[in-house]
Amino acid sequence: MTAQRTLAQDLADQWSQFDLDELASDAVKIVTAGTPTDWGLPADVQSVVTPITLGGGIPDPDSLPRQALIEAMARAVDVIDDTPLRYGGAFGFEPLREFLAQRYTRDRGFPVTADHFLLTNGSAGAIDQVAAALISAGDVVISEAPTFSGSIRTFRGHLAEIQTVPMDDNGMVVDELEPLIERLQLEGKNVKIIYTISSFHNPMGVTLAAERREKLLRIAAERGIFVVDDDAYGDLWFQEAARPESLSAMSECNGVITVGTFSKIVATGLRVGWIHTTPDILDRIVRVRFEMGNSPLLHAMLYEFAKDGGLDRHINHVRKIYERKADILASALREYCEPYLTFRKPNGGFFLWVDLAEGLAGGAVSRAAVEEGLLAPAGLSFFPDRKDTGDHIRLAYSWVPEEDLREAARRLARACEKVANGSAR
Repeated sequence: MTAQRTLAQDLADQWSQFDLDELASDAVKIVTAGTPTDWGLPADVQSVVTPITLGGGIPDPDSLPRQALIEAMARAVDVIDDTPLRYGGAFGFEPLREFLAQRYTRDRGFPVTADHFLLTNGSAGAIDQVAAALISAGDVVISEAPTFSGSIRTFRGHLAEIQTVPMDDNGMVVDELEPLIERLQLEGKNVKIIYTISSFHNPMGVTLAAERREKLLRIAAERGIFVVDDDAYGDLWFQEAARPESLSAMSECNGVITVGTFSKIVATGLRVGWIHTTPDILDRIVRVRFEMGNSPLLHAMLYEFAKDGGLDRHINHVRKIYERKADILASALREYCEPYLTFRKPNGGFFLWVDLAEGLAGGAVSRAAVEEGLLAPAGLSFFPDRKDTGDHIRLAYSWVPEEDLREAARRLARACEKVANGSAR
């Protein structure tokens, strides 16, 4: 007796005839599989010891304000109505937006209101929302090179063409911006966005110089191109560094869209960020927001945590942690790695960018480092065209314990030595 086929078996046979890539959107065809932080670390190399990971920009685990967040959540829920437990609207919890406005007004010297803020699913969600509102297929986004690979992936997912300008120790080389824009416009292309990480750059750790900031804003305004400033690390300056004047304050938000996040200053798992710009631009952005906003409960908790100086106290605490870690790593690199590399110690943020000596390829050093028990991405991971002619390694010092940083430098030195003498696999 022949077993009767099930409906599911019939459907499986029918669906097997179709090519999912053909049925998917153009974005799926363009954006390759992987993650926003795909560093290209070799899967076929195993470490002989427990690896130290200097890969991700993640806050120090011991700094996480667990008890304060628990108490803030209790206060957020302990209200007489259901406000934190129902839909919160597309712009997000107004008291938290008002808090951000007061903080920006205090710190940046330009008065803004809650209407200048839209709460998002982290800064990655903010960039996705901005791209959805501004980019049509074929539009051009000009980015720094190197830059954060996750943002490039987002822009490509919105079918943008990516063009780049180089970086140096003073940030984006703005002098190369104008000729690039002119060439693109002569080719009939529509340049919509200039994407920058202006303060404590990921991956380079540098900050855009003041005179370059002004020139960038003037060039963009003359041509009607939005500047998107990814300000995830702007609050994490070190004591010896003066806080850079923000692009949003210099422009009074005219043509500048700033994205920020609680991920780097509190905890990545919160997934709460914001877009800061003029209300008329936010009106265009919110028109293409379709997920009904993010969690009012998290917004209320963060407001309870942040108000009355709670966020300021926490940021002041973690700044000292990251400055100490940057000092430890820099000292260890000078002690163990100096023949093989040079670097500039950052004045804030999470990252130290290593310039490898001539003849040391970043990919080879990163691969050898895995064997030695160090996970650190090669520089090519941060170039939109995946070409790093200078050869670099990015070291993220924020997450690992202080005692691991010196050992990480030792392991990097051994990896460099292996590549230099030809003994690396």
